[in-house]
Amino acid sequence: MRYGKIINYPLGSQIHDRGDKKPGISIVVSGEVEVGNYDIEGRYYLTAILGVGEVFGEFTVLAGLPRTHNAVALDNCQILQIGATQTHKLLSEIPDVQSFLLRSLAIRLHKVLERLDDVIRLPTHVQLAKYLYQIHCQTKQNKIALRQQDLAKRLGVTVLSIHKAIKKLSALNLIHTSYGAVLIPDIEYYAQWLNEQSGILPLSHEQ
Repeated sequence: MRYGKIINYPLGSQIHDRGDKKPGISIVVSGEVEVGNYDIEGRYYLTAILGVGEVFGEFTVLAGLPRTHNAVALDNCQILQIGATQTHKLLSEIPDVQSFLLRSLAIRLHKVLERLDDVIRLPTHVQLAKYLYQIHCQTKQNKIALRQQDLAKRLGVTVLSIHKAIKKLSALNLIHTSYGAVLIPDIEYYAQWLNEQSGILPLSHEQ
């Protein structure tokens, strides 16, 4: 905390814009941050939702690169902002932070490559099934409280595409639906089906 300053961002406020060049890292202290971009026609595409303890902006300090995405407060957020000079001082004085950032970047790159592979190879209903499974692995819950419009936003597809994907998964008895939620009744059967559809190395429960 002593290396930076906590800034409060109200719901919907902009934390930074795509293309910003001011270097520094940001750490989510409370709340959630939505990261995404707009296309030339104004459509918004969600890339990630960052929660407490997650870091963004490392490459602005480590590689001198501009911001690649817009970051917006998804609720009332507290963000620890650490400028470039203080970040270098932090990394020098507390070496464990270097290891943490390296692991954090590696995990993020892994997720990006995995998602890119999904978009290239998998039909929408399998992409949705995989995303729901990943949420289950993180929360250990079989009931996932997300609406169809939320799922569409997170996968970067239309609500109609998600509706069709949910119908396919329901017809296969992989999921049940209720208002604003999806239930996976048999996670072992679900994981087996998903592995067969993915066509690559088996998925791990340890995500």
